[in-house]
Amino acid sequence: RETGDDDKEEEEHAEQLRGKQQLPLSAQSAFSYVPPQRKEPPELSYFHQESKTGIVSVYDCIFKRPPGYNEKLHRCDREHANNRGLQINDEEQVRPFAVLSSSVYGRRINQPVEQLIRDYVRINHVQAEFYRKNGLACFGSMTPFFA
Repeated sequence: RETGDDDKEEEEHAEQLRGKQQLPLSAQSAFSYVPPQRKEPPELSYFHQESKTGIVSVYDCIFKRPPGYNEKLHRCDREHANNRGLQINDEEQVRPFAVLSSSVYGRRINQPVEQLIRDYVRINHVQAEFYRKNGLACFGSMTPFFA
């Protein structure tokens, strides 16, 4: 079967579960239609990734929720903090622009903002003048004796 047929069946099933018949699209106002599922490419979404959930019924949304805040779930973007199902660092690396502000630092370290202009730099003048090689050996054949 095609995915388009499956999507239509899911939408019809969701409409039947809601218990109301929807007006045809031409009879609705421009702001009344809310699609039950977004099918845009990930480049157009805010998080730059496909949604992982399908159609969830209203009953499941209301009555089958986790009973509170999970304090053991890591919500940081560290590289190795992926132990409860979240891969935040991997998701952040895929995005062209970071969503988390802590992921911005060091993101473009290999891409400088502007090219370096090295027209007026001083290169090693002090070391070249102070340690000039003038052909004299430091101690010659004698080694210093420090007491």
